[in-house]
Amino acid sequence: HFLDGQQLIKTLAIIHPLGGSGLSGFRDAVLMFEPIISFLKPQEGFGLYIDSPDPQFMLKIEANAQGLIRTLLLPENFDQFPKKVKGVARLTKVFGETKASQYSSSIELNGIGFHEIANKILKDSYQVMAEVFLSDESDQSILIMKLPSVKNEKNLEKYWEIIQPKIEKIFARSLNDKKEIVLSFEEMGLIFLNSKEVLFKCNCNRERMVSGVKALVSTGSTVESLFDGSDSLELKCDYCKTSYLITKKEIV
Repeated sequence: HFLDGQQLIKTLAIIHPLGGSGLSGFRDAVLMFEPIISFLKPQEGFGLYIDSPDPQFMLKIEANAQGLIRTLLLPENFDQFPKKVKGVARLTKVFGETKASQYSSSIELNGIGFHEIANKILKDSYQVMAEVFLSDESDQSILIMKLPSVKNEKNLEKYWEIIQPKIEKIFARSLNDKKEIVLSFEEMGLIFLNSKEVLFKCNCNRERMVSGVKALVSTGSTVESLFDGSDSLELKCDYCKTSYLITKKEIV
């Protein structure tokens, strides 16, 4: 499974204006975890949540089988992504329009990199012989999985050792044209099966924001304390940074 994430990373870089190791670490995380959508069935989605106490940050990556993804990073200006992450990674699998939880697992992170986190999830949560490899040249990655039914003396590591030079040549070209990408892999003797467009999309809207404020009121907060003497309240979505102006009349 080959991921051309060049346009996606450009979009996310605008939403999350990070610098230094922040952008680099954020980019690596997205390119490592997004290929997991290859294991999703129609109408399914997954949420990956990483909580790190030191340095303190929270990263959320939510994606679905249709190729839609949204991301959250707190604090917003976090630009010191560590090479080794400590904390907890939680993977939740959801299905259907109700987004009911179907499966959830937690993994303790004892100082491992994003590459290791993604591959540990594939091994421990999905229990498949698969691994994601990240490009150093372009915003692209590739997921290789050995099918259980394939009787081949080559293990995954050996197979990657054989094809790595060819894959790295593809990475180095930073291809973004579908026909050129398909042709490059066909020249390796592989057969193109299918593709999907990967896009950033947030499902926030005004109605949900209003419902969120009403929920705060119903759980104990007062309208006066929330609006602090004003007739309106500005809320911003943590995922896409869209701002919504909510009036007191909509809540009362």
